Amino acid sequence: MAEQDGRVAFETYLGAFAEKSLGKREEMLRSSVAEDVAFSNPGVDGRGLHNLLAHIVRFQANFPDSYFRINWHLHQHGQMLAEWSQINPDGSELVTAHSYARLNEEGRISQFAGFWKPF
Repeated sequence: MAEQDGRVAFETYLGAFAEKSLGKREEMLRSSVAEDVAFSNPGVDGRGLHNLLAHIVRFQANFPDSYFRINWHLHQHGQMLAEWSQINPDGSELVTAHSYARLNEEGRISQFAGFWKPF
């Protein structure tokens, strides 16, 4: 898998958190994560596409109009490491964090873990 493919999966996954249309959000996730994706961060530990969709609904309720920006991205042997920032609607950074992900044979994220200091 090419490094660019991993970045596209990661960008699409993060972009789903800002997408307002449920149909488009689900389409974005289906193209970027596995059906049985495992995901975790300091506030959540979940599995499955439908649970991830529910998590994003809660995220959007807590952080309306927030989005993510990738600061850097590394990829090797089906694994990714990235630094990203959550951006407030006014353009200010809320948090900068790091994530680790594994990709399946289809190039979709099968495991995702985000790490940041509580705020």
